[in-house]
Amino acid sequence: MSMKLQVSANLIVGSDGSTSKNGSSIGLSNPIDRARFHQLRSKCDLILIGGETARREPYKKTPVPLFIITHSQVKLQPKNQLAKQINLPPQLALVEIGRSFPEKSEINILVEAGPKLLQQMIDLNLIDTFYLTINYTQIGEQKIDYLKMLTGFSLIESSKDLDTELQTYKLTNR
Repeated sequence: MSMKLQVSANLIVGSDGSTSKNGSSIGLSNPIDRARFHQLRSKCDLILIGGETARREPYKKTPVPLFIITHSQVKLQPKNQLAKQINLPPQLALVEIGRSFPEKSEINILVEAGPKLLQQMIDLNLIDTFYLTINYTQIGEQKIDYLKMLTGFSLIESSKDLDTELQTYKLTNR
């Protein structure tokens, strides 16, 4: 049986392209973003993050298995019983993840990583769908050029509510 991986990524940015505020993406979030966040999580089989995200964000408890791509051990306190750490490059990590679900023909992966791991995965054409939230009321740190990051993706849906824009992109250059 052939395994199909559906890889989606979710990222929030401030109006200045920031990916964090006070060291965490939580400072950029709002109720509109949180609703989308929970909707995306409800459709995934697992969450994939990087080591830096694991250290900065609250991943002590997740509704589905959590895979962490990291070069050094991450200690989640209290320990997340659903977490597994992988010391592999992203493309090999996805192969390893696929082996963890031998009973499934399709695995829906939600990447909630920071910009460094996201860019690596984008450069390798590993992200199929990219969900971007822009909160126009917030600014912060770790600024990125998200339009440059999304070169190779096509905008397929966009909606704006108050000061928040939700965009959905699909990979076009595979």
